[in-house]
Amino acid sequence: MRSMQIIKWGEPLELRESETPTPQGSEILVRIDACGVCHSDLHIWEGFFDLGEGQKFPIEERGVHLPFTMGHEPAGVVIAKGPDSGDAEIGNSYAIYPWVNCGECEPCLNGLTQVCDAPKVIGTRVNGAYSDHVMVPDHRFLVDHTGISSDLACTLACSGLTTFSAIRKIDPTSHTAKDTVVVLGAGGLGLTAVRILKHLSKARVVVSDIDPTKRAAAEDMGADLTVDPTEDIAVQTVQQLAKRDGGRGVAATLDFVGLPQTMNFGLSLLRKGGHHVHVGLFGGAHPISLPPVAFRMLRISGSYVGTLEEFRELVVLVQDGMDLAIPVTNRPLEQAAEALADLQAGNVVGRLVLKP
Repeated sequence: MRSMQIIKWGEPLELRESETPTPQGSEILVRIDACGVCHSDLHIWEGFFDLGEGQKFPIEERGVHLPFTMGHEPAGVVIAKGPDSGDAEIGNSYAIYPWVNCGECEPCLNGLTQVCDAPKVIGTRVNGAYSDHVMVPDHRFLVDHTGISSDLACTLACSGLTTFSAIRKIDPTSHTAKDTVVVLGAGGLGLTAVRILKHLSKARVVVSDIDPTKRAAAEDMGADLTVDPTEDIAVQTVQQLAKRDGGRGVAATLDFVGLPQTMNFGLSLLRKGGHHVHVGLFGGAHPISLPPVAFRMLRISGSYVGTLEEFRELVVLVQDGMDLAIPVTNRPLEQAAEALADLQAGNVVGRLVLKP
């Protein structure tokens, strides 16, 4: 088995070879066709999450030790399975739900399986799919993606699901053409958000990003307006659109970046009763003036990936015609280090997908 692994935090990944494992019990061995390169992989590779004000959360405190294989957006073909593996069919292709959970802790029992207290998430807690094979612990984490290319199906497991779950929190079908939703960040998640919003909602969609190339991509995806949040008139420009033709203002902001600056910009746009959904993990800390939260009846929600049921729902929506075609660039597995470097430098429009 060939895997691109972290050998030292923050250093270029290295190709390592090991014996291909044999599935036991309910395990299923999948030969990888495609694996998305996610922005959160940058934090894992660096070895920490930035908590702001000089504080860091080390990845090793999650129980992750080197060498380690990232990759939590896999799709591939079942080639072997254990004697208790259930319905998975050898030779069939599946998208893999990587957010493996215990099913017994308080979050799991309350339906928040993606924030399980004892997770074994593929590619973030246990070795993942920056490899030519990956082991899946149970068939229920496999989702048939018939009719969807593996290059797109793999990205649904994290960026697609994360975006879909965040959008569900703002009740998109309740919005009319007089409502406006603002997407903060035009990376892979932001572009996906535009497509999902255009499918599920009648709201006007505005995209904010500092990169003109990414703003142009958002316009190609169907955004009604794009803005550079660093411009002095950015807030005024968005609010003018949101109130045009009897518009009722900005109903929701979806922050797929996760910086103090993006949260501040998003909160400044919201109408009274508006909803800010925080998704991005870029890092930092943000002070909030508390009285206006009450006076304006604002809602601020965190959103982290999504449940297995949401993943299945998303795959069916795409199979039934929801167009999530955003730019995808393929790279061979051996170029995983270069892919991370390009993502870190902001040189990627859309998504990067590794191909073993």
